[in-house]
Amino acid sequence: MSHEQKLEHTLTYLHSELNRLETMAGTMASIEQEHFKKLTNYDHRELNDIAVEEKTAARQLGSMKQMCLSMAQRINELKNEWHHEESRENHNHVEIH
Repeated sequence: MSHEQKLEHTLTYLHSELNRLETMAGTMASIEQEHFKKLTNYDHRELNDIAVEEKTAARQLGSMKQMCLSMAQRINELKNEWHHEESRENHNHVEIH
């Protein structure tokens, strides 16, 4: 396997894993938000404190989801730029010969 193939394989793997992390973070953020809504329905100080912690966790997971999405998009951009550059180099190589 060439260096370029290894790099492409690695980028594809990273993109896939970031998409999985994004999905998990989104799911967990939704669950945490639901917990917040349920816990705030009770008139109990400790449960309300837990609800606030759940809301904070939901926000943090939402941020993680966005970070994963941004990184996955950047990996796609890098792969596309690399393929475009590779195609241009192959085209120029063919024209020279």
